[in-house]
Amino acid sequence: MPELIPFRWPKEWTDPAKLAWLQGTPINCLVGEVPPPFPTGALKFVKLEKDAPPEGIATTAGVWPRVLPPERDVAEAGPTGAPWVDSNVGHIRLAQTRDAGKPVWLTYTPPTDKHVIPLSSYARSVAEAAAHGAQWVITLGQPFLDGLEAHTEDALRSWKRMVTALEFFQRNQEWAKWEPVAALAVVSSFAGETELLSYEFLNMAPRRQLAFRTVLAKDVPAVSFERQKAIVYIEPGPPEGEVLKRLLAFVEAGGLLISPRGIVKTAPDATRMQYQFHRLGKGQIAVPPDAWYDPYLMVRQVHLLVGHRLDVVRVWNGGDVGTYYLSSPKGDRAVVHLVQYGAGPTQPVTLGFDRPYRSARVTTLESRTVLQPVKGQLGVEFNVGEFSDYAAVELEA
Repeated sequence: MPELIPFRWPKEWTDPAKLAWLQGTPINCLVGEVPPPFPTGALKFVKLEKDAPPEGIATTAGVWPRVLPPERDVAEAGPTGAPWVDSNVGHIRLAQTRDAGKPVWLTYTPPTDKHVIPLSSYARSVAEAAAHGAQWVITLGQPFLDGLEAHTEDALRSWKRMVTALEFFQRNQEWAKWEPVAALAVVSSFAGETELLSYEFLNMAPRRQLAFRTVLAKDVPAVSFERQKAIVYIEPGPPEGEVLKRLLAFVEAGGLLISPRGIVKTAPDATRMQYQFHRLGKGQIAVPPDAWYDPYLMVRQVHLLVGHRLDVVRVWNGGDVGTYYLSSPKGDRAVVHLVQYGAGPTQPVTLGFDRPYRSARVTTLESRTVLQPVKGQLGVEFNVGEFSDYAAVELEA
């Protein structure tokens, strides 16, 4: 399908004059169970049913991106006690891996729980999806529809921020073709008995700022891992056949393979964090003591095994901020997408890199700033500052 920017047409909008809200915006596609009861001009209509994705498009439900608000008498937190972040990174990366080449649409709708959803946060939904190469099926909740009907300042400003985000990503479509910068590759079938564990790994790794690329296990023999330092193989048993051969070659060249028990028969050379380490060529194979069962614990262990020294981007004051780091084919340009999941502006955020970037341009939904690098202990740092919902840091080598 051509590049479609979908908008779920509200059933309350029975007046064709409402099409004026979409004029001059990148939105070029209406979705719903039935089309509007009037001609829509050049706007394509795509039927969107709950259990039947449109032909040529991968859909996933997703969640409203936010830090979950605290409930009275209920603990809403991660295993470390930090507030729980609902993000769509895992949903998007899993869909892109399973349905490579298909556009990915997130079909979630605004929450209808008792918590007030700020209209300004709708732009975050647009930006989070687009930053990861997907599209959110834009769906306006009743308070937003009422605000547009009454032309309130909040609704008009929030609609403009959404359009600004759409236009920004339309101007930078090449980013969707760039490769993730990551020291770690996550290899799995992402199906069957390993589906939940592998999905939760993709879901939780971003919360630790653990960058990764995803590879289907069956595709391993044809994949280059030149840019990776470590691979975690998430399957119930060890790899076999051509997959095993390719992974062992990766280890012999100096990589770290984290794999279930059974891949190595010899005695370990060392033990760390209860993982048995086996030397092979220039690299190592790390084998867990038991089968993985707790995805949070697994992500933590993998991150420690790979080592923070291999973090491709370091984030200061980014407690509720998600990062997604992409590089151009030549490596001379890069972008780091920053999504703020908490309410309001961030603390002053700083990013650090071991690559010698010469300059950076920070674009938010409100402003654009050029930054010069500051020498840090581990490389160069850029003081991004505060922002709300989304910022892009474009880097020049």
